[in-house]
Amino acid sequence: MRKSVLVFALACSLIIVFLLIILFQSSQPRPPNVAQKTVKKVAVGANLSRPGQQGYFTVQAQNNAAAIQTKSEEYYQAIPRLSGLPSGEVLGLDRITIKIFNNKEDYVKNTGKPAWSEGFADYKNKEIFLIESEGLTNSILPHEISHLFFDSYMGYERNDFNWLDEGLATLVQVKYDPDQASSFNQAMTDIRSGNIISLKELGSFVLDKQTAASQVNLYYAETLSLTSYLTNDWQKWQLLLEKLKSKKSFNEGLKNTYRQSLTSLEQSWLSYLKENKQGWEK
Repeated sequence: MRKSVLVFALACSLIIVFLLIILFQSSQPRPPNVAQKTVKKVAVGANLSRPGQQGYFTVQAQNNAAAIQTKSEEYYQAIPRLSGLPSGEVLGLDRITIKIFNNKEDYVKNTGKPAWSEGFADYKNKEIFLIESEGLTNSILPHEISHLFFDSYMGYERNDFNWLDEGLATLVQVKYDPDQASSFNQAMTDIRSGNIISLKELGSFVLDKQTAASQVNLYYAETLSLTSYLTNDWQKWQLLLEKLKSKKSFNEGLKNTYRQSLTSLEQSWLSYLKENKQGWEK
């Protein structure tokens, strides 16, 4: 009898201990639910307020939208390294819309741009307008994304160095499109022969619907070549960008960084071209 009582008492003790353990565990904070945490992260990254958008770009195109978006994301990451500009995240470049028109007629009609234009970037609205073409993804696309970076960094429109914006965008473009680089061969021959738009004129030079195609090509080749020349000294180039960002004129920025005037820059650039072939030239 006494043995049965002891067994019963022991069993009751074990039950009480077991219940206490359960009560203790239930009172402790629960670890985060891994599955819920993962879902929450995906929701933030996917930006559910804009269905269908992934990353920084939304592409509106009848063909190859996924390929265009993939390349856009690639350029988004590469352009700061190629240009010396801050990252897109720092510049607030997100939710960028790329609109692809099926033909030039629709593009010109909707943008009001000249017939020679192949693309247009509106940095204020974070939009890029392009024409569907075979070389779109490796040529004009990085060019126009570069404009978004430059214009967003400067934060305002300045006529005295619009050419620098164009030159930098073209410099990025030719890194991906050797055919575009080759298209400037004749213009570079003309430049080396002294047929140039002077730097004093370049600051106020305007491309419009009346500009001849040959002059357009010369303008792009010259701005590309000058920008490439300036980036030979990467440290001074980055300092120049900072000076322009601080609202100094191009003349002031040039004097503060390269210790040159427009005239001396033009002379040193042309002298360099007579002795050297630039890295982007094909």
